Amino acid sequence: MRRTLLPNRLWLCIAIILLASQHEAIAQDHAAKIQEVLALAQKYRQFNGSALVAENGKVIYKGAFGQANIEWDIPNTPDTKFRLGSITKQFTATVILQLVEQGKIKLDAKLTDYLPEYRKDTGDKVTIHHLLTHTSGIPSYTSQPGSLRTSAAIRTRLMSL
Repeated sequence: MRRTLLPNRLWLCIAIILLASQHEAIAQDHAAKIQEVLALAQKYRQFNGSALVAENGKVIYKGAFGQANIEWDIPNTPDTKFRLGSITKQFTATVILQLVEQGKIKLDAKLTDYLPEYRKDTGDKVTIHHLLTHTSGIPSYTSQPGSLRTSAAIRTRLMSL
């Protein structure tokens, strides 16, 4: 009795398919665990919001829990927009330091080097390092009129770097 051997290419294709399906199964398992943890946290009023989790650049979980507006009974969705505050500081610092590492921003550069329309009297004295360490002396602007438009302009400028 003679056994027929499969060509090497076929074995390679089978191995790739098995590895891909195993990776997909692992991602699905992670997504199920994330869903379970967030649902439990929401049940005990420890989480209300949206979550997106990615592994290796691929989204493995996207979900939402609770209410975006309790008064009007509007549920959160994965696309709900939230006003963010201080919670983003560590993420901003990480991105800025990645840009420094890539040579796109310098910590000792002046604010006006990157935002030339910023007022010169302070922008020529304040460095990126000052901004990251909250030692610039610039007052909080979030309570001032138009602060959301200013934030959007700064975010747009940084995204273009």
